[in-house]
Amino acid sequence: MIAKIFSGCNLFLFLCVMTAQAASLSPEYLRCESRLAPEGIGECRPRLSWELRASENGPKSMQQAYRILVASSPELLDREVGDLWDSGKVASGATFGIPYEGRSLQSRQECYWKVCIWDGNGECSDWSAPARWSMGLQTYQDWAPARWITHRVETPADSIGLVLPPARYFRRDFVIDKPVRRVVAYASAKGVYELHLNGQRIGADYFTPGWSDYRKRIYYNTYDLTDRVLNGENTIGAIVADGWYAGYVGFGILEHLERSREFYGVDPALLCRIEIEYVDGSSTALASGPDWKAAEGPIRQADLLMGEVYDARLEQPGWDSPGFEAKSWAPASVAMNPDGALMAAPTDPVREIERLTPVSIQRTGPDAWIFDLGRNFAGTVALQVHGEAGRTVKLRYGEMLNADGSLMTENLRYARATDYYTLRNGSQSWMPRMTYHGFRYVELSGLGYEPDERTLTGIVLTSSFQEAGQFSCGNELVNRLWANISTTQRANFFEIPTDCPQRDERLGWTGDIQIYARSSTYHSDVQSFLSKWLVDLDDAQRSYGAYPSYAPYPYAIAMEYAPGWMDAGVIVPWTLWQVYGDCRILRRMYPGMKHFLSFYEQSASEDLQPPIPTFGDWLAVGKTASDDFIANAYYAYDADLMSQMAGALGARQDSVHYASLAARIRNAFAKRYIAPDGTLRGNDCQTAYALALYFGLYPTALAQAAADRLADMIVRNGGRFTTGFLGTKHVMMVLSQYGYDELAYGLLLQPDYPGWGYSILNGATSIWERWDSYTREYGFGGRSGENNARMNSFSHYAFGSVAEWLFRYALGIETASPGFRHIVLAPHPDSRIGWMKGSYRSICGTIESEWRVGRQKTVYRFRIPPNTRATLRLPGQKPQLLWPGEYEFELKNTKS
Repeated sequence: MIAKIFSGCNLFLFLCVMTAQAASLSPEYLRCESRLAPEGIGECRPRLSWELRASENGPKSMQQAYRILVASSPELLDREVGDLWDSGKVASGATFGIPYEGRSLQSRQECYWKVCIWDGNGECSDWSAPARWSMGLQTYQDWAPARWITHRVETPADSIGLVLPPARYFRRDFVIDKPVRRVVAYASAKGVYELHLNGQRIGADYFTPGWSDYRKRIYYNTYDLTDRVLNGENTIGAIVADGWYAGYVGFGILEHLERSREFYGVDPALLCRIEIEYVDGSSTALASGPDWKAAEGPIRQADLLMGEVYDARLEQPGWDSPGFEAKSWAPASVAMNPDGALMAAPTDPVREIERLTPVSIQRTGPDAWIFDLGRNFAGTVALQVHGEAGRTVKLRYGEMLNADGSLMTENLRYARATDYYTLRNGSQSWMPRMTYHGFRYVELSGLGYEPDERTLTGIVLTSSFQEAGQFSCGNELVNRLWANISTTQRANFFEIPTDCPQRDERLGWTGDIQIYARSSTYHSDVQSFLSKWLVDLDDAQRSYGAYPSYAPYPYAIAMEYAPGWMDAGVIVPWTLWQVYGDCRILRRMYPGMKHFLSFYEQSASEDLQPPIPTFGDWLAVGKTASDDFIANAYYAYDADLMSQMAGALGARQDSVHYASLAARIRNAFAKRYIAPDGTLRGNDCQTAYALALYFGLYPTALAQAAADRLADMIVRNGGRFTTGFLGTKHVMMVLSQYGYDELAYGLLLQPDYPGWGYSILNGATSIWERWDSYTREYGFGGRSGENNARMNSFSHYAFGSVAEWLFRYALGIETASPGFRHIVLAPHPDSRIGWMKGSYRSICGTIESEWRVGRQKTVYRFRIPPNTRATLRLPGQKPQLLWPGEYEFELKNTKS
């Protein structure tokens, strides 16, 4: 269909291109708990979701109803027998977050499911391809008779006071003497572990079961071993290391804390139960206990911060296979049960997503070489070497090089970040698996010969691997910025959202993630990842109500909480609700959020907060907002978000209360800070205007004047920021919100300090903690020469929060209501960029937006997924409501 519309004196050419093919609307991409075919989940009423594919667009591509079948076997599902649940035909357009409403799901239950839908014309689709999930062990009794086992070792401190114990190895032989139907392993560790079966590592996961507050909960993982077991003799093995449980965590050494390791316990331990179901209906179980054997092995040291030491001469070939002689192995010791509840892992673990070949190898000494892997990432390496037994090679990791070409490690502080490998005879390969590093460069020494690109390979690890966003444009600096944001998110969405992956920190700082959360959703599907972290945050909430500065919270610091940081406890749940339509996370966080708002209210005097010590607009480069201003801005914003969330949960009285509270705070805020001309008393700076405007704290009559003032300040500063972590994103959003797109694009494209272009032109392959973490002119001291090189991360996603602006404003992809059922398409093109193209795989399907600015016209192209509607807002045009489909518009350029 093509229509031409003439609007006033400007030609507005509208082309709507929709493919008309006779085909049904069909469901695909089935997920359970936002995951693909998860094993061993803990949710008794898991939520089911799917996407829709349509070959005919318009009203027909809207879902009118669905029917879900859940069966206990593939055969029953194939016969359309939902013995666990048959929803029947449900009149609903919902495609995500649909709770299971069938028979009570028991431990170990296998669930096979499919869905069909009715389209806008009432026609029923074919059934989807089948999907599955399985239930974990839901009670403590289900684990019986499994016991926690350990292997106690005495490890003295080394010459510099570090205590670095070896990994523990465990094994157990067992026999299968008849055909099996299903074999499943359930495993956990106080520490980190990996399972082995019959000489092979099980799965592709790293650092399981992940980091939690082990005093409150400890996760377990589920692995299907059916295709891996042998008829006859089998052997299960496990390697367990300190991990977050007993190893070095954060900056304990730097801050001279009472302890720097063993925050949760001393001896790493394993818990494992293997259940074997036979074809004849019988079953048996193999459980960890004192009948397992334990020993040390070639992993002599294993610490997340310090690195791994491996002696290949101590390998015991076949230790995890049948027939191994284990006479020297000792019986495993029974360990104490942890205080925390044993729970199924709620999200996917860290996994490998990419391998990097060195882009260069430079000799730096008689037997030392530096490998450049091309970009800054988090992970480990694969080493391929040959030589005589007893030779030890050393691998040091760094993000940057010094001016003389040597490895820069000052910013690692007390993280040793060094691995050692001692060779056995001959050719061999090795990959550290009980540690990880943040790095671009690796210094390899002690090899004894000249290496080549096959010697060392970079292994990229992350928890952020289900990508959602794609972005490209006509400006290479901006493309590099998006690549840097992507790299940095992967490096820091690593079991928890860390601040950085390299130095002795790697903590889940709340200020960083509350600023970046929405950006992260445009990059990847982070629903289960951030939901898991919110459990960590809820576990860490202080008894008086404040959320701490980071979570998990293994130890306290002087600034236990801070405005702009603790507010993550409200902002991140609200973000997940907006993006994924997730009301369950609101319900689970709601008691804690109420407690937090009570803390705020009790601290207030005349509806305003006193000056609360805070990290402020971290690393701002000019005048910034006062502590009390930041506290009150976030106080008002939290109250407003709480009113919305309470309403969504049906807590009407709470919703009214928080709405009233927000209004009172706004009034008090205006009286204290906002002058009659719209300027801010005592806070005349970019950050203050951006926060006040974005949080809706200005009276309507003064808001534009405040935005004008912000724009003028930026112009007078040479088109540059003065902001830090809290202000930068909000400046970009506010500028576009109030009609200053050109200025926002100027900031985006700014090649000088401070700005994203400045770091890129100085070699950045990731997002840096500081605007000038490194400069070619001034090195690591920054432009002032006063930067602390030790507090200088080159992988820090906070300034990458501009990704939210790129998608919400530049591309114009936004949701009008929680869950993207109603989309807003409102792109903001700029001729300096030329063109921009992006897509976002929302929970309702993929949305595409593209624009190209020509000499006389701008062309817009959009794709709206099935079962959604979109409000289109193009410059100078009235809003239009669009059906699903593909669209192209041409708009004549006007002189500005």
